[in-house]
Amino acid sequence: MVMEEVMSFVMEKLKEALLMMLNFGGQILLIIPKFVGQLIMKLVNFAGQGLLSLKNFGYQILLLLQKFFGQGLLSLKSFGWQMLLSLQNFFGQVPLMLKNLCWQALVTLKNFAVQALVTVKNFGVQALVTLKNFGGQALVALDNFSWQVKNLCGEIVSWFDEVFPPETSVEKINYWFHLALPYLIIALFLSLFILCCYFFGGLLFNVIKSLLKTVCDVLIKVMYYLKIACVGLISILKHVFTCCWQSKEPVIKMMKAPGRIGIKIARFTFENNPKLYFTNLRAGNV
Repeated sequence: MVMEEVMSFVMEKLKEALLMMLNFGGQILLIIPKFVGQLIMKLVNFAGQGLLSLKNFGYQILLLLQKFFGQGLLSLKSFGWQMLLSLQNFFGQVPLMLKNLCWQALVTLKNFAVQALVTVKNFGVQALVTLKNFGGQALVALDNFSWQVKNLCGEIVSWFDEVFPPETSVEKINYWFHLALPYLIIALFLSLFILCCYFFGGLLFNVIKSLLKTVCDVLIKVMYYLKIACVGLISILKHVFTCCWQSKEPVIKMMKAPGRIGIKIARFTFENNPKLYFTNLRAGNV
């Protein structure tokens, strides 16, 4: 009895479970079509919204492209028009610029030419004044030089007369010549030796032994003839200076120096500028 009751209870529970499973499966079957339908509807709505968004986006892109190319064309048109105006203004200003440039160049050249002429004129005037002054100074210098040369020649003649009086000139010349003859021979020999060393070099040492005696003899004869030539030349110079610069009176007129005892000076120097002489005398420069 107990087993039958248990079995009947189990069967009842199984029936209830089957019924519950059938109800749950039916509910699931009802929910799945609804979920699938809702999912399909959501996908369709999303696809529609996506297509609408793409349509709107493409339309906006087309509008933006249209505006961009329209503005670009307008900008190109404006830029081209501005370029044409700029080129027109530039080519219109170029002749004026060239005209102004040429005019300025002509004015500059004119001013430069005027300044160059003025500079050349001033330079010429200064050069003429300088040449005039230089010519005057040169004439004065030549005049002074001629006076100095004349005085120097007179002093040389006077000194020669004092050192070599006419009565004893030959004896004194012979004395000084004999006194200087060894030194002159040595100087001449050294000069010839240096000259030969400079021009011939090593050949001198090969020839010097054979030519030494001959050179000494020739030098002695040359010095003898040189002595005679010097005596004659000094006599000729003395006569020339005497004939050219001396007269019956002395070459230079001398006078006693004013304010100086026992001293003589040239008369023309004192007469030329007495004030300068007394100024130098007071300053102690004479």
